[in-house]
Amino acid sequence: MQNIEKQKFLWGSATAAYQCEGAWDADGKGLGEWDVFSHGNPLNINGATGDVSCDFYHHYEEDIDMLKAGGQNTYRFSISWARILPNGRGAVNQGGIDFYNRVIDYCLKQGVEPNVTLFHYDLPEAIAKEGGWENRAIVDAFAEYARVCFTAFGDRVKLWVTINEPKYYAYCSHMVGNYPPNHRHDFNRYFTTVYHEAVASAKAVAIYHSLKLNGSIGIVHDSSNVEVAPDTKEKERVHMIADLFYNRIILDTACKGEFPGALIPLLRKYGIDTSYIKFEDMLVFLQGKVDFLGLNVYNRFYITDYSAGETEVFHNNKGAGSSAKEGIRIRDWYETAIDPNTKRNLWGREIYPKCMYNTLMEIKERYGDIPVYITENGHGCYEKPNDEGYVEDDERIEMMQGYIDYMLKAMEDGCNVRGYYAWSTMDLYSWVNGYEKRYGLVRVDFDDHNRRYPKKSYYWFKKLIEDYRKAEEEYAFEFYMNAVILVLKKNM
Repeated sequence: MQNIEKQKFLWGSATAAYQCEGAWDADGKGLGEWDVFSHGNPLNINGATGDVSCDFYHHYEEDIDMLKAGGQNTYRFSISWARILPNGRGAVNQGGIDFYNRVIDYCLKQGVEPNVTLFHYDLPEAIAKEGGWENRAIVDAFAEYARVCFTAFGDRVKLWVTINEPKYYAYCSHMVGNYPPNHRHDFNRYFTTVYHEAVASAKAVAIYHSLKLNGSIGIVHDSSNVEVAPDTKEKERVHMIADLFYNRIILDTACKGEFPGALIPLLRKYGIDTSYIKFEDMLVFLQGKVDFLGLNVYNRFYITDYSAGETEVFHNNKGAGSSAKEGIRIRDWYETAIDPNTKRNLWGREIYPKCMYNTLMEIKERYGDIPVYITENGHGCYEKPNDEGYVEDDERIEMMQGYIDYMLKAMEDGCNVRGYYAWSTMDLYSWVNGYEKRYGLVRVDFDDHNRRYPKKSYYWFKKLIEDYRKAEEEYAFEFYMNAVILVLKKNM
């Protein structure tokens, strides 16, 4: 009888290096662009830094223990490039290698699958000074960094991600301007950055495959399911442009190994530079197709026509202190539409659980049976603990349950979803939002030695995982018995 065992579904949570590690200059780590930004840039509007954060660097065993106790069997985290290569290339810092070895080994000791991201926003300052992702030289620098990590950790890490949210990183860095290097409305830099990220990712994937390590490698895209408002005049045109802008430059290159040719005439038509697009990169894309796709699912992009005014970007890093809604207007392309029937969080972003289902079904339709992991899904809140330090975060539970329900529906309808990661494992530094905006399943008291307190959502998530596994076991037993009966009937 053939093996009918169902693959183990991964339930876990996620963090990123700069947001949680602290120890910003410890044990040989080099300077990162976020160290420089947070220490003195006036655009760091909340004045917070990741110098200590929740100090995962010294609390990693406690955090992994708590994660495991919550029923989670996987942990997604990123590596700090500057902790491994302090100058972005060249000399390897053994202190950084040792730290990540300790984290990986402890995960495995506790039966927790490590899911490791190479780049999650935190560029070494030495590379940033060379022009960062705008400079073609970063492609080879990233390949060198990737090879160092694969060689050091690839014997134990079986799930790798090249780059987290290449589009959103470029968007915040060069369109919104709230992330370093803080350029606004700069389409040339935006597309150059996204393109070089796509090439670098493909090159890293090809290197990983050439090493013949026993694992899988993918890329993480922030879900950008495009929906067009009903009263939009040029629905097909608006949808096509937005889909190229948000999705296909990443997903077509990563999943199909094809650069979306329709993008080049569109960029040229609007005077956007395309000189960085090289013919030889088309082979790199073809050789660097991913094994899986990670999706960070929070919202859709709900849009309509826009031709009346200039390009504007709206972003809210002040929460309730601002009335700004997240969105964009691009002259002659489109603008964000407002759906009066959809809730928004305190940071102006839509809360639209159905986008989980729509995104997954769209991925299945376009890219077939590619394995998918929901690598982030969560909800940022202001929170007040009770006298015992406990947080009843019912708002987060309600929001996440809705998204998970739609994920399970997509799985029932044939999507090859292999895992789900809550964002985030614990409270951490939320980039320009600082520490008021909290995502964690575990509360961190930043004023009391970073003490950890599981929230109500931690226990809810634990129960959800337990219920899923129980149902999975019952299904597996029923499936097994039906298979046995079929074999017995054939032999009668």
